[in-house]
Amino acid sequence: MKHPLFVNKTIFGLYILAWVMLIGIQTLAFFQLFSVSWFYALMDSLLFGSLYFLIGIGVWYFIRITQPDKNNLLPFALDHLASAIIIVSLWVYGGTYLLSLIFSNSTEYVDLIWSSIAWRYGNGFMFYIILIVVYYLYENNKEEQERKEMEAELRSTLQITEIDLLRSKLNPHFLFNSLNSLNALIQTDTESASRMLIQLADFLRFSIEKDKQEEIAFKEELENLERYMAIEQVRFGDRLKFVHAFQDNALDLKIPAMLMQPLIENTIKYGLGSKLGAIEVYISGKKQAGELVIEIENSYDKSANVKKGSGHGIENVRKRLEMIYKNAAEFSIEKTQDVFKVRILIPQREKDAKT
Repeated sequence: MKHPLFVNKTIFGLYILAWVMLIGIQTLAFFQLFSVSWFYALMDSLLFGSLYFLIGIGVWYFIRITQPDKNNLLPFALDHLASAIIIVSLWVYGGTYLLSLIFSNSTEYVDLIWSSIAWRYGNGFMFYIILIVVYYLYENNKEEQERKEMEAELRSTLQITEIDLLRSKLNPHFLFNSLNSLNALIQTDTESASRMLIQLADFLRFSIEKDKQEEIAFKEELENLERYMAIEQVRFGDRLKFVHAFQDNALDLKIPAMLMQPLIENTIKYGLGSKLGAIEVYISGKKQAGELVIEIENSYDKSANVKKGSGHGIENVRKRLEMIYKNAAEFSIEKTQDVFKVRILIPQREKDAKT
């Protein structure tokens, strides 16, 4: 980890400012306590302050290798006690010796600085405690920030993974039923079978290629939806009828890929159910206040015996919308005695919403 004082110029500037203030306080204290001239007080504080300024930078590296153990704090405390005694002793005697050499002609001042060693020890231990407290607070804050970033990244990864899983939940029964229909059609109408095979291949290719795209143009989604509906009509024939109405200005708006197919699958499952009659599925898409509004409506049989587990498609669509757009998207269901209606409002990025 990079030294916190060198992370940016502002932090290092604050460190310098802190020591300038401490040197000023020490100058005033030395002047008041020991009745020396301002010159000696300032020189004394400058030298000792400058030495601790450098020591303070080095203390960080000792802290990096000395981390507290919550279950046993005694070794941690002893390590810092030993460190403080060594560092403060070197600072006190080193500074005192240098000042004695510099002001060797002033016997009175030299005697004074040697007699004030106890006072300096007190200052030295105080500075050490302040430094380690600040550094450990920085360490804890840094670790907390890194933890939050990792959690945010993990949540984002999990969310993307869940979206991918939801998006990739192509009902296997659709594929099996399509293959069965294709097999039956080969026996009776090879030309129609060939068309269905192409449509099925294109549909599956779209599902794979667009799987990693969060959003596509509404017209692309509709093109693939038409393939799906054509395949389903081979199975159900005249029992299934699709009616659609799309505004031209809505076709370039964005929609999550493969969002509508589970909804159409749901209409077929609940609409036909055990009924022998036909159903009509009405699909509309329009641009409203810059957003894409989609409505899917169909008749349904409330008494139909639908297998357990059905309806997951609608819940998956709802979850995808929540994950991608948070609270900006709208998803609502209206049910009457025999009509089932889904309404979706998909928000658009600013550039996509412009007319």
